[in-house]
Amino acid sequence: MPSYEGILSSIFCQSPRSNHNIPGVPELDVVTLRWNGEQIAQREMETGQTWSLGIAQALAGPATVEVVVRPNEAGGVEDVIGTVRLSEADLGTGIPGTDFHVTTFDDAGARYELTYKVRRIDDAPGPGPTPDPAPADGVLSWIFCESPRSNHNIPGVPELDVVTLRWNGERVAQREMEQGQTWTLDVTRPLTVPATVDVVVRPNQEGGVEDVIGSVQLVTSLAGDGFRTARFDDAGARYELTYEVRAR
Repeated sequence: MPSYEGILSSIFCQSPRSNHNIPGVPELDVVTLRWNGEQIAQREMETGQTWSLGIAQALAGPATVEVVVRPNEAGGVEDVIGTVRLSEADLGTGIPGTDFHVTTFDDAGARYELTYKVRRIDDAPGPGPTPDPAPADGVLSWIFCESPRSNHNIPGVPELDVVTLRWNGERVAQREMEQGQTWTLDVTRPLTVPATVDVVVRPNQEGGVEDVIGSVQLVTSLAGDGFRTARFDDAGARYELTYEVRAR
């Protein structure tokens, strides 16, 4: 019997539900994803932000994924703004060349897009041992600074961030970056277990505080999907990280 898995690739916030209109305070939603009622991911999001998910779950049967949004402000109420149903019937029905589906949810004042697909993972007949994941490497290719967090506004002094990349909590790269700069990384590591890569930014100025502005998860099931670009827009910084999972 073939086996299938559902893959949640990314979610994009076109417009958050939050609309407090307080000058200088970002309008943030707390976005939660539930798989058959179980919470599998949660984070804050704001307008224009893409959250790279990299979530793969076995499909023992059809699965219902709910997108739940709550304005991150006093009195914010949680709402399910949309659902998708993943099953083997979705195989081969997505965007040609990628098979991804993109569903837009526009409800309760929020507008989000969820990208997902269904993939066949096993054509072996009958029951048998689960094969080991195919060997694969996680590759961090480059990171682009659209806008640094640093904003000291001192004439003649560049506004620089100290950017750190952490792989499952371990620092793998660090350097200063400024607006418009691209840093070629060429960081390659074996994916013996799923890896979480954090992008950490600290303004390179007195009193600068370090913040994780975004994360991506690398798993072997993404091998062969090509390069992905995750956009982080948080804590006053805007960066793009390009990465892939590469089969050996």
